[in-house]
Amino acid sequence: MMLSGFLTVEKLAHRALALALLVAANTVSSSAQVDGSPKWPSAFRAQGYFASSPAISNDGQTIYIGVSVRTTPALGRLYAIDASGALKWQSVQLNDWVDSSPAIGPDGTIYVGCWDGKLYAFEDKGRTSEQVRARWQYDTGVAIGMASPAVARDGTIYVGAWDSALHAITPAGARLWRHAVGGFVDTSPAIGRDGTVYFGSWDKNIYAVNPDGSEKWHVTTGAEVLSSAAIGTDGTIYVGSSDRRLYAISPEGATRWTYLTEGEIQASPVIGPDETIYFGSLDKRFYAIKADGTLRWTGPSGKAIISTAVVRGDGAIIYGSDDGKVRAVNPADATVKWAFQAQDIVESSPVIAPDGTLYVAQLDGALYALNGNGSPLSRYSSWPMRGRDPGHTGAKPLPASGGQLLNLATRAPVGVGSSLIAGVVIAGSAPKNYLFRGIGPTLAQFFVPNPLPDPVMQIYSGRAVIAERDDWGSAGDEVEVRQTAAAVGAFALPDGSKDAAMVTTLAPGLYTAVISSADAGSGIALVEAYDAVASSGAARLVNLSTRGRVTSGGGVIPGLFIGGTGPLRVLVRAVGPTLAAFGVEGVLARPTMSLFSDQTLLQSNTGWVSGGLKADLAAAMAAVGAFPLPDSSADCAMLVTLNPGAYTIPVAGVNNTAGEVLIEVYVVP
Repeated sequence: MMLSGFLTVEKLAHRALALALLVAANTVSSSAQVDGSPKWPSAFRAQGYFASSPAISNDGQTIYIGVSVRTTPALGRLYAIDASGALKWQSVQLNDWVDSSPAIGPDGTIYVGCWDGKLYAFEDKGRTSEQVRARWQYDTGVAIGMASPAVARDGTIYVGAWDSALHAITPAGARLWRHAVGGFVDTSPAIGRDGTVYFGSWDKNIYAVNPDGSEKWHVTTGAEVLSSAAIGTDGTIYVGSSDRRLYAISPEGATRWTYLTEGEIQASPVIGPDETIYFGSLDKRFYAIKADGTLRWTGPSGKAIISTAVVRGDGAIIYGSDDGKVRAVNPADATVKWAFQAQDIVESSPVIAPDGTLYVAQLDGALYALNGNGSPLSRYSSWPMRGRDPGHTGAKPLPASGGQLLNLATRAPVGVGSSLIAGVVIAGSAPKNYLFRGIGPTLAQFFVPNPLPDPVMQIYSGRAVIAERDDWGSAGDEVEVRQTAAAVGAFALPDGSKDAAMVTTLAPGLYTAVISSADAGSGIALVEAYDAVASSGAARLVNLSTRGRVTSGGGVIPGLFIGGTGPLRVLVRAVGPTLAAFGVEGVLARPTMSLFSDQTLLQSNTGWVSGGLKADLAAAMAAVGAFPLPDSSADCAMLVTLNPGAYTIPVAGVNNTAGEVLIEVYVVP
């Protein structure tokens, strides 16, 4: 492996496997709260109305929401409420209602607009009985109504106002620019990856404005635009209009399609992990629209829907309605998973905390906390809720980039009728060199018991053997193998050893390396696959996999190395029972998989749907072309973003069971 030393990796892998087995052995299912049931003994009650939607602090422990106080003249406040439902602090009285929803900056600053025309910036300094004053206020000169601010990655705050303009403001509260349009701006901006700001106006237009304030394009609809935009994975902008249509607009400003409903669309659309667009309408229907603009289904509602939905990682879509109900529906067919009956209309949009708790407010000033099922906000969707994230930043994050798969190494038993298999998928435009090694006898130098005496390695393209190697120094290429191994950081092989190794040139495609015994012996082997020319962009590894046998009390221990200059998002799977559908005998019935960086456990999984990310994982599998896993299977899966470095992925059998298992690592776009 490309690490400081194989012995160190072996020790860490054994410790990781021991810990993984301990975690699996001591996992006790707890009695979870009922999904959709009240979490607090009673709702948090404000002295006013909640048209604002709650936002959650960056640490997930505080809920912020604006309130319209029942006084004459009108007044407003910002509340900070802790996760137990107790008031942490409230702002000083503001000079008008706060119907705007808060947005939270990267440093934790809370920004919220007010009907008095000002955007306020507050700091959360912990629990206090005092009324908190704003750190600064920015005056638009007229009302900020339902428009909520958005916060770009560089800290710039964008907010619309009734002066018929979008304002760009520095984190210190100074104006950067003001972009005038032809009508009130009552929508919340959505910020694309390139910094383009999308918003609608009462002048019937949807606008795209560059980060310098210049207009990029606008699309005219048939009526005022009160719905805020959502941005798809491919950059498509989805916005509803009061002309009863949902618009899908390309990043260049071309209308790709529209979908006509029977009522005005004031709710903002959200996007599922499979790119389905969800939104409600004043026609009392909730819609699921495919990315091509065709209807998937309509869901239930007793009255008009103004609340924007939220999408969980398990695929559930949750939305409020003017009939006072908060519903969670299944993404396949809109059947209701549960419904919570509030005491007043729900026009505020729900938000999901990292622990799965759902916060939603009703108009008469009650904030509810509802239990989840452990599923967090969708992590795979490009726009799963109002404002895109629990802090309502309204900014689409940059994708994980700069990372590169460089190496996968797996150690497992090999014997008669039992092979160790590594697979690689190469993407790109040109052939490139790769190093494959099947290590047996040299493992004895690292105190590995019972190493395979004489491994033989075959490289397959489909069913055809395209390269084969027994003893690594017997083919006249030992200099190239030795130099390549040194270049990629692999430990050296002794001259004359019976380990197998080769450098081979492969075009983009799918290949497998099979390690078996050359002399009918048995023992522990290590299979390794390396990108031998990591600096070349002509081709790259996009999938690494290995198949081996888990023994009772032992496991398969893949090691993964990620290179490059930045993070890489990967799908990791340990497939046992589903292998039986492909004719594999003796499969591992219930694998447990862990992911370690050094000795730090990053994540573990036993049963791929158990983590509450079923829809996210299914969408990622489809995106990379991995075969699907049945909902009821006990296979394992994780979707993680990893920084460059070395990782181990020990896989064992629950209750010390044995069997064949396939471990896969996919680069997820």
